[in-house]
Amino acid sequence: MGTEVLPWTPPSGRSAQLQPAGRSWDVVRVPRFIGEPVLETLGGATGAVIENPFDGVLYWLIAPEAAAAWDTGRLPSIEVWGATACIEVPPVARTTGPGVHWRVPLRHDRHLTDPAALLAALKIATSAALGPREEAVR
Repeated sequence: MGTEVLPWTPPSGRSAQLQPAGRSWDVVRVPRFIGEPVLETLGGATGAVIENPFDGVLYWLIAPEAAAAWDTGRLPSIEVWGATACIEVPPVARTTGPGVHWRVPLRHDRHLTDPAALLAALKIATSAALGPREEAVR
């Protein structure tokens, strides 16, 4: 993997901030209808999760480039955003809406989710919501 995870401080104060992915974290953007079962599957193993109720999505933070080898073609509606993306990050204390907020609040000991555990939970939830994903016949 080789990408160094840079130190990160989330916004303080009252306003969310647009922050770049790819430095301290990448984000995995998941529609809420798939993300809810992922939260249940991961339970306490999840890192911090941002909810954007306006777009109906949840964002998991993972180490930069940790999902580089993922086959997201088999995970429709799931997107991994890295160095070319920015995401609206809520202030630490915003744990409810309206607006962008921490669905799973930051913890002093962890904000990143283990990418292997997240991928496994995404596969289970996607299969349950959309049916098994077969390889395309060419």
